[in-house]
Amino acid sequence: MARFKYISEFEFKAPLHKLYPYFVTPNLLKDWFADKVTENAEQKIMSFVWGNEEKRGRIAVRRQNQHVKYVFEKEEDQKSAYLDFKFDFSELAQSTFVTVTDFSDMDDMDELKELWEEFFGRLHEIVGG
Repeated sequence: MARFKYISEFEFKAPLHKLYPYFVTPNLLKDWFADKVTENAEQKIMSFVWGNEEKRGRIAVRRQNQHVKYVFEKEEDQKSAYLDFKFDFSELAQSTFVTVTDFSDMDDMDELKELWEEFFGRLHEIVGG
């Protein structure tokens, strides 16, 4: 099965230092992104659970207030799926912009857009802005 790339940007009227922990801390990720999140810090692995489905992602990049990337376990001869979050703060707008790149086997761009809008909508409710 082929992989597809979805990229979108979301704006938050919140400072980076307040927003960033929601992308790297298991109990905060659980609040908006997955039903359950656990971390094996020694192996740099995060386990994300949605309903009965579990995905294990290696923390490939973790730069404080800048960038987080989770690379998921390979399936057969495919490229690894990944989630990439990049953060940028605009002094002019006094906003934090989060760019998400979802590289996965999900090929319905409208469904992906709806899914990420729902995820980030939950996050907006939590952090405000």
